[in-house]
This record gives sequence, structure tokens and C-alpha cells, in this order.
Amino acid sequence: MFDLEPNLKLLLAMFFTMFGIYNLNKLTDKEEDSVNLPERKKYILGNETFIIVITILSYFTAILLGIFVNILDAIVLLFPLFAGILYSVKLSPRIPRLKNITGMKNIIAALSWTVGVIFLPVIYFYKGLAITVLLSFFIFIKLVVNAVIFDIRDIKGDRENNIKTIPVVVGRSKTKKLLLTIHSTLIPWLAVSIYWGFFTRYLPVLIFCIIYGYGYIHYFCNTEKVPKYAIDLLVDGEWIFVAALCFIITLI
Repeated sequence: MFDLEPNLKLLLAMFFTMFGIYNLNKLTDKEEDSVNLPERKKYILGNETFIIVITILSYFTAILLGIFVNILDAIVLLFPLFAGILYSVKLSPRIPRLKNITGMKNIIAALSWTVGVIFLPVIYFYKGLAITVLLSFFIFIKLVVNAVIFDIRDIKGDRENNIKTIPVVVGRSKTKKLLLTIHSTLIPWLAVSIYWGFFTRYLPVLIFCIIYGYGYIHYFCNTEKVPKYAIDLLVDGEWIFVAALCFIITLI
């Protein structure tokens, strides 16, 4: 959407960053996963050292790839790590994990990935403030909604571990209304983008993202027993559909 040629080093750097952060999160969330995803905890038990080594190697590889492109990219890639530590690790007995503060987990996680996704290409080639702000808003809103959807899946484990996520605090019904309100901000966003002449080539992709988002908000907020891995496939899997649509558009 920045109309830039893909940079393989930056793509790999972001992949290894996400891989490292999510492995770190698996280690810090063992108690919640024992209820929500017991098979994940079974895998982690006894493999902690291996996961720590893989996490360190992944992040080291990401930083190294970033440095090869631009030293500023390495700084951007460190942002999710610091944010992940802040919301996943209890740094002091007097300071609660940010993840335990309602809504902060979702905001921090979405902000972390937005910074990486947007500023790696911005450093590579700056296209202007307006397009940067618009894309940042789009990615941030999508990721906030997705993060809360995953919290809906984890209501049982989060409640038992006294983690006050938005669904735990306000319930499914109010969470659905909140998500629909947040997601609906993408409609005026799309109107502004069209008015300014941005992203017109990818208009079908953006329309798909908005409609698809409404679909999985309704489905997961209304369904008590969700099929195993359905959220992973349908929510995170949205980006596979987006990538496929973008690829098709480039061929037309």
C-alpha cells in the first residue's frame, strides 16, 4: 500500500521479531494457557530452555537483518520487545503487569506491531505524513480488534487467573458493541482515503477487510463453543486472504 518494492531483509526481520515475541509470550502465559490451551502448556513444560534459545536467536537474527538495511530499522524492531516485556513481565511487586490492566494489553500489542509494520517501510522510503498516519490508523484498528477477539476465546483462563481483559470485565455482549464501534471507524477512514486519492488500487482489499472484520466480530462474540483453532485460522488468517488479494491485483 506504500507502493514500494518488497524488501526481503525487512520482511524476514519482521517475521523473526514476531516469532521471538510470541515464543516469549508463551513462556509468560503458562498459567492462562493451562486452561485455555492445555496442549500448548504441555508442549512448553520441559522445553523452556529450547524456547528461550529459539527466542534469543530469532530476535538476534531480526536485529541483524534490520541493521543490514538501516540502523534505524534495528531500533524499530526492538520496540515490540520492550513493549512485550512491559505487558508480559511483572517488573516489580508494586507495579502490575500492563496485561493485567483492562485494555492495555490490546493497545500495547497493537501498537507494537503497528510500529513495526509501518515504520520499517517508512524508514526505507518515506512517502509523506498523510499516508503514514492513515496506514498506521488502519493497521492499529485491525490489530486492536483482533487482539480483543483472542481475549474472547481466553475468557475462562483469564477469569480464573484474575486477568481483567475487556471480555472478562464487561462480558461478551458489551465487548461485541465495543468492537463494532471501533471497527466502524474504518468506514470514515476509507471515505477520507478515497477522497484524498490514497490506496485506490487496493480498494477491493480494504472493502474486504472491513466486511470480513464485521463477520468475525459477530461470529466469535455470539458463539460460546468455538471450534478449536478457528480464531487462529479465521482472524490471523485474514492476512493470508489480504496477501492473496493484493497479489492478484498486482497481476491485473
